[in-house]
Amino acid sequence: MTFDFDPATQTTWFHSPLEDFEEVSVETEIRQDPLTGRQSRIVSENFVRPEGDPDIEAVLRDSEGCFFCPEMVTDATPTYPDWVGFDRGEWGEATSFPNLNPYGDHSNVVVLTEDHYVPIDEFSVRQFTDGLAAALEFVEAAFESDAADEYASINMNFLRPAGSSIIHPHMQTLIDECGTNLQADRAEAARAYREEHDASYWADAISETTETDRYIGSTGAVEWVAPYAPKHHRHIRGVAPGVDVPGPTEPVVEDLAAGIVNVLQYYGSAGHNSFNLALTLQDGDPANPPVIDLVSRAVFEQYYWSDSPFFATLHDESVVDVPPEDYAMEVAAFF
Repeated sequence: MTFDFDPATQTTWFHSPLEDFEEVSVETEIRQDPLTGRQSRIVSENFVRPEGDPDIEAVLRDSEGCFFCPEMVTDATPTYPDWVGFDRGEWGEATSFPNLNPYGDHSNVVVLTEDHYVPIDEFSVRQFTDGLAAALEFVEAAFESDAADEYASINMNFLRPAGSSIIHPHMQTLIDECGTNLQADRAEAARAYREEHDASYWADAISETTETDRYIGSTGAVEWVAPYAPKHHRHIRGVAPGVDVPGPTEPVVEDLAAGIVNVLQYYGSAGHNSFNLALTLQDGDPANPPVIDLVSRAVFEQYYWSDSPFFATLHDESVVDVPPEDYAMEVAAFF
């Protein structure tokens, strides 16, 4: 199967005050995701980046009253119901427990580190391996408990531009029978592709990408690419073809963690300090292996700028400023 990687280009003309009112043109590139058909727009220089290092030290280091810190986590967080089989999950530095504000049938939180704040480029592979293990332990218990559930995701908002109200690094897991809009649409499209072509979309997509300048590298069983139609800024994707929902101790968990840390080190080198992460999982579905997506967010500073304007919030369309072909090689240097 050969995918169509031929973007459309729209050109705008106007007389610019930046060029003494000479007539100039600006191009917008429009791409479609080859699986879902979802559009992304690439518009140069539309991402605001502050000059110098952001002054947020006072916010980052203020851990007073943080109920994710070690001295409070066991007193201020809930415990699992009996069917889970334990009160809280403990994996290295990671602690898991039910989400006080659940998003669906089964929803938990994984406190990732003992430290209240970790810079984006200083997380360790062990921290993410243990954090993912704690989340997957809960996923495993939920799937065993409720036969109707088939969708799971492990997600992370890091710092306020990414939607986190708590500085302390943590992840959130969701397991239910419907999945999110993105997850359900992508899963359905991947199943349709498998039925039509008798092949895995994700395996074919990786095969198509390995010879392009959007291919980044691999960490064990996980292949990493810069998607053709990015969902958000500096979008990086990892795919584990042929893998089902992994157990918490399976080697692919560390493979995922290693790739996450590599990507976060790249984000730090590019001047970013905030990110989102989503690992989507499908129970017993060969069309939908584990897929993990990471995107950078607006730089967190005192008066940070939101990078989710009307395009994202109302039109469900992405606008990014750097083509994936331009940043994939930079990311590859960290693999």
